[in-house]
Amino acid sequence: MLFKHIEKRQCDVLVIGGGGAGLRASIAAASMGVDVLMVSKARIGYATNTYLSKAIIASSGWGDSSDNNNIHGKDTIRGGRHLNDPDMVDQFSRTIPAETALLREWGVRFVSDDKGRPAVIQIPGHSFARHLVGENWRGSDLVLPLKRMAAASGVRFLEKMKVTSLLVSGSSARGAACISEDGIFTAISAGAVILATGGFGRLSQNTNNAPGITGDGHALAAMAGATLQDMEFVQYYPTCLGNRGSRLLLYEKILAQDGVVLRNSRGEDIMAKNGYDVSGNVTRDQLARVIMKEILEDPERRGSVDMDLGGMSPEAADALSTLLPAQWSEGVRTFQVTPTAHFCMGGVKVDSHGETAVTGLFAVGEVTAGAHGANRLGGNALAEVIAMGSLVGSAAAAGKAPAETEVESAAKEEQQRLESLVKTVGADPRDLIRDLNEVMWLNAGNVRDRQSLERALERILDWKDMAQVVHTPGDLIRCLELGNMLLVGEMVCRSALERTESRGAHFRSDYPQENDDSWLVNIQVRKAASGLVLERVPVPDNGGTR
Repeated sequence: MLFKHIEKRQCDVLVIGGGGAGLRASIAAASMGVDVLMVSKARIGYATNTYLSKAIIASSGWGDSSDNNNIHGKDTIRGGRHLNDPDMVDQFSRTIPAETALLREWGVRFVSDDKGRPAVIQIPGHSFARHLVGENWRGSDLVLPLKRMAAASGVRFLEKMKVTSLLVSGSSARGAACISEDGIFTAISAGAVILATGGFGRLSQNTNNAPGITGDGHALAAMAGATLQDMEFVQYYPTCLGNRGSRLLLYEKILAQDGVVLRNSRGEDIMAKNGYDVSGNVTRDQLARVIMKEILEDPERRGSVDMDLGGMSPEAADALSTLLPAQWSEGVRTFQVTPTAHFCMGGVKVDSHGETAVTGLFAVGEVTAGAHGANRLGGNALAEVIAMGSLVGSAAAAGKAPAETEVESAAKEEQQRLESLVKTVGADPRDLIRDLNEVMWLNAGNVRDRQSLERALERILDWKDMAQVVHTPGDLIRCLELGNMLLVGEMVCRSALERTESRGAHFRSDYPQENDDSWLVNIQVRKAASGLVLERVPVPDNGGTR
């Protein structure tokens, strides 16, 4: 027997995921008087992308009085290259100002001006300075007060449990099955389920995402019958430090300073070389593309370019001291930077209140599609997480089914499926994950073409049929994570092959131009018995922002 203990749990609303989106949704659901359980494969609040963020929230109304949510929404749709869901954009841009005030009531402290009012900064792609920042420029400024508020609201936490499948009764999601490293199998029945599992940045060799961000929610939703969308759009943050781009260097403020230059191995100013004025609105996708172009052309194959801070004034350096790498204090003035998988715009297709095509299944945050279109503007991730978290948590609590819904049969089938995966001969899933990471980075990263995508897809399909060694529950968790990553990777590659243009974060070197005549569509993908099925769906009217 693989499992030494079998447990059953019950709740009204089950939230899968331990970051900002799940916490805010849990608080909203609990405020409606229902029993809420959060389950996470890591420590709730900590091992998440929210925790690793810089706590930057785009929220109109806190800066220039001329700014408002309508302008914020138009900026977002322009930045998303008109593939956004306008209803979702309207929802989060309209809701986030009031949510920001609520965060302050809950103990979130922002960088303030001399009058004690939150100070705002401006990030490229936004028409106004509308970004509030946690007082320490760390995600803990945001997520830890949210965790305390969730606990105070009566939300229950179940940590270090890997969700293996959603439990479906009839055509409705009514819970989940999960396992732990020490061999506990738990079946959870729920009136409604919210996926808040984040993106799939860990598909790439270079990423600054938390270790567990492996596309679990995307795969769970697909296997339960939900539709996914925009999977070709993965944002690569342009300037990260470390061998695998694991430490984000916030370029938006640094690169705009006089005397700061990005140089290739030949010492050339790559922004000037490629016709960009760094003082203007250089968005993340544009900068990542320029840097990757130089990396691919580099005869030394260093895999990075240099950010030269030697010409920056002492005054500017003092003002930006919290953003500079620790080595700055040791006299280092040049840092190697590389693009890194940072944010996934693609995900589960939901309506403006977070409900999927599967009854009783909701999703919120980076696991969803729609809010950001083809490219996310800085500060909009946390704006969406908080605003949509509030709305989705309330919607799930209001629409829940009776908590006693029967899922015993589905749970038993899942337990038997997991037991059947035990094998004594095969590949180590950890080795296959490393190989997959490299293949996705080299062939399906932020510069791609038909040949590279087909190479990646061929490898993915080979690995899907490969036997893996599973002796222990820990082995099983790695096997399941690999399975989720392979499914999501296939969706990314097939969607990227389908879109024969370049748009936002999706750059095809064989189709380098944006093509509005043919490609103002969202590519949707769903899992069928015959394999993945793709469909092109015209984008909704977005208020004439084109």
